[in-house]
Amino acid sequence: MKSLRKLSKNQLTEIRDKLEDLCTRLGYNIIYGQGDFKDGTCLVQSERKIVINKFTPLDLQVEFLVKILVQLDLKDVYILPEIRRLIEEQNS
Repeated sequence: MKSLRKLSKNQLTEIRDKLEDLCTRLGYNIIYGQGDFKDGTCLVQSERKIVINKFTPLDLQVEFLVKILVQLDLKDVYILPEIRRLIEEQNS
């Protein structure tokens, strides 16, 4: 997602916050941790979790959250136009 690299840290943080809100509304618990691991999703005792390495660059955190959302059925979910555009861009 080349368009993300042009954004400021504040803009990326705002987008990430909106993506986190959407993921939370969809039933995901987002965890930021540190360690030698890649970002990912998992199911722990029927609880959906998204684990993000807090040292991953902000633009890659945003890209990762968008990649998760692309995999979900979002047709009946209200999504802010700015966020929907990112999801559609990743989908194409």
